[in-house]
Amino acid sequence: MVENFIEKFTKAAHERGIRNLEFYAESIQSASVNIYEKQPEYQSQSDVEACYVEGEYNGYKGYIYAEDFSEEFFEEKLNQFCEIAEYMKEPYETKDIGTCTCEKSFTLSGTEELTKRLLEAERLSESSPSEFSKFSHLSAKETIRRITICNDRGGRMEEAAMFAVLHVGAEAEKDGTVQISGGGDVKSTVSGLKFKETAEEAISEACSQLGAKPVPTKKYPVILKNSVICEMLEMYLPSFGADTVRKNISKLAGQTGKEVASKIVNLVEDPEGLNQRSFDDEGTVTMKKYLIKEGILGKYLYNRTEAKLAGEVSAGNGFKSSYRSVPAIGITNLKLVGEDKSREQLLEEMGEGLYITSCDGMFAGADPVSGDFSLISKGYFVKEGKIERAVNQIAVAGNFYDMLKEIVAIANDYLVTGGAYGVFEAPSVFIKELVVSGE
Repeated sequence: MVENFIEKFTKAAHERGIRNLEFYAESIQSASVNIYEKQPEYQSQSDVEACYVEGEYNGYKGYIYAEDFSEEFFEEKLNQFCEIAEYMKEPYETKDIGTCTCEKSFTLSGTEELTKRLLEAERLSESSPSEFSKFSHLSAKETIRRITICNDRGGRMEEAAMFAVLHVGAEAEKDGTVQISGGGDVKSTVSGLKFKETAEEAISEACSQLGAKPVPTKKYPVILKNSVICEMLEMYLPSFGADTVRKNISKLAGQTGKEVASKIVNLVEDPEGLNQRSFDDEGTVTMKKYLIKEGILGKYLYNRTEAKLAGEVSAGNGFKSSYRSVPAIGITNLKLVGEDKSREQLLEEMGEGLYITSCDGMFAGADPVSGDFSLISKGYFVKEGKIERAVNQIAVAGNFYDMLKEIVAIANDYLVTGGAYGVFEAPSVFIKELVVSGE
């Protein structure tokens, strides 16, 4: 449908004297299911297409958004396009758009398959410990996202990706005390999701947290679970962006080529990952890049605007949060590269300390500018390399940028979070010490 719109709208626009048209078209197919108490509480399947169009009218930039591609609305859209150009009087700059074809073919599994897989996971409750009370949340969603960027001068770039996301929340209760644990998984297909394993881990953590109590306030060696590290990477990602550096609100400003982390830290943005992108939402070809390599800070992330301001060249990090938004600095797949060590080996290496499995309020208790964080947390006290007991009602505090330099070891238990607008992949990490407030 959108292809027909592009062809016919181009012809109509040219007849109105509009030139240098550029189109950003997005197609999203999705299916989602939520299970509650052994029944599908919510099922949805959708197929949405939308398009952003910009171009030149009398030397100025005009634009429109289209969700209904009917020709009966063309006249209204063209009038709107011209009115915006005449009112804003913003000079129009064309972008170079190359050629990139996409031959990938995807098909949704659909709500029936999602429901089946979720109910299979839900049946784990029948053989779970008596303390397990219910799944507070059990849902899955799959999405196919197709992007087309083209112009009226023959340029055309196409890309597509498929994502499947699982969310699990487990609740346990004993003697009036309730503990909740959650987990998730992200893969390219529904068949790849670890329904059973994710649900089992959530149940186990919820039950094992019953009877948890705080530890004395002091500094502890700490292992942060992979899910916590993924949250932190998402929280502090803006610090690697050229926009925050230019505004001097990044602690990494002026640090390129300098040591900003432990030598074992390698943080790479790779467009060949789960969120595979050959080009960004500005039509710039993407490329693999190290934000941190062996502890040394690489180049910042640029979109076209920031690259121009800094006298640099964009390396494909201009992404839209929706087809209506302006391309901001973003990522394809950001991965913290692990070592050849299991999580159990990290516990043994630490000996005595805390294994933190969950931090609440990341976006309230962490400051992306200063790097400071203080997070309500729970997990386990570790002694002689083994988990001894559950811990809760504590706050873990530190500074993200200082923490990068205090990384002692990195596991290989990778977790993937995010989706079509950016994927984060990280294993568990052993930190030399963090401040823990408890009893």
